[in-house]
This record gives sequence, C-alpha cells and structure tokens, in this order.
Amino acid sequence: MNILIYTDNVSANHILYYALGKLRGKNSVYFVNANEILGGALSEKIDLFVMPGGASRYKSAKLNGEANQLIKQYVANGGRYLGICAGGYMGCETTYWAKGEPFEIVAHNELRFFPGDAVGPIEAYGRGDNFNGTNAHIVTLDVEGTRVPSLYLGGCIFQPKAISGYNVLATFSDLPGQPAAIVSGQYGKGRWLLSSTHPEYDQEALELLNFNVVGNDYQHYADIDNIASLDLRLFDRLIKDLVE
Repeated sequence: MNILIYTDNVSANHILYYALGKLRGKNSVYFVNANEILGGALSEKIDLFVMPGGASRYKSAKLNGEANQLIKQYVANGGRYLGICAGGYMGCETTYWAKGEPFEIVAHNELRFFPGDAVGPIEAYGRGDNFNGTNAHIVTLDVEGTRVPSLYLGGCIFQPKAISGYNVLATFSDLPGQPAAIVSGQYGKGRWLLSSTHPEYDQEALELLNFNVVGNDYQHYADIDNIASLDLRLFDRLIKDLVE
C-alpha cells in the first residue's frame, strides 16, 4: 500500500506519519509537496492521498488551480482522498471559519467532494479567536452507535446542502442534533473521506507533546484529561472503509 501525505512545509505532520506507519508500515508512507503533485506524483500506484490538518489557506495557496485539478483527477480515476481537519474543510464546497467574528474566513474550495459547507470552529469546543485553530480537546463521536473519543483542534461541522452524494460515518454525540463529524462518498471511480477531528492522535502522541520547558507553546496538550482513552482503532477503521 502506497500512501502520500501532503506537506506545505508549514504544518507539522509527523504525528500523522507515525500513526500511518504504525498501521500500514513506514515503508509505505511518503510526503509529497505541491511541486511533486504538479510533476505527476499522484499516479495509479498511489493507494491513498492524505490532506492533513493545519491551516487550509496555506495548502490552498499552493494547490489552487492545476494541482487541485490533478487531485480531483486522481480520485476520479480510482484514487482515495482522506482529508483531516483542514483537509476536511478543503473537501467541502465552502469553508466558513469564525463566521461573523474578527477572524472570519470564507473560502470557496476547489475540491468540493462533499455537497455542503464546512463550518467551524465549533463554539462548544473552542472560539475562533485566531486564523489557525483552537486549543486541543478530547470530544466524543458517535460511530454507528458506539461512543468513541477523538482529538479536536478546530475542526468543522459538515453541513450538507443535499440529501444524497455522501454518507455520515460519525456525529458529535455531545452536541445538539448530533451534527456530522466524519463524512464519506464517491467521486468518479474513487472515494473520499473527510474527518473534522484528528483520529491519528493516540495516547503516545499526546504524551510526546508534554514538555517541561520554559515558554512551552504546547501546554494546552498537557492539560488534556483522559488521554489514555485515545488509540488508533478509529483511524484504522476509517482507512479500511476508504481503501479496502
């Protein structure tokens, strides 16, 4: 299995790399940048293309235009797209970040796999008081009747504009109306899956983000309770749903 993780040289995606390595072996996981995508990296030999978290505006700045068209072509020809947090926002028709607030961002996305909007951050979990994200929180998802913990870092609610063209795989169990947290669907011969939360984070990942140093920029990770509840079973399940 060959897996490509998009990198824009801004977002740190090493946790995603290690998680995929645990589940599928490090020898099958590689990074790819916008220049390489333009050069034809998304071939039929690639089983899974992952658009990770971070700030989606940086990714879009490099990918808008020809690179995004190549991503869509890859999926249409039978490829698999996994969008996590920022990658999930990018897979929707429109992004609404901090709507009506000083840090508001409205972006009309090019990938547009999901027939609807990505609206975030979720106020119950964090305010949109910057352009990048929120502090980390463990939230609870409902996955086919099972309550599953997952890490939230400024993800969205997926708001559909249609009644078909997608499947809801998980909802936010603690929010009114249980809005969609993970959605999937088909595009041409391929498939896509978008996740608001970060299923690639497990207990080890959060333990390694616990630092005792001056000026610790990652203190909010250390303040999270119940990190022992996090594992990679949901992530593994999502990958299987997408590619197998």
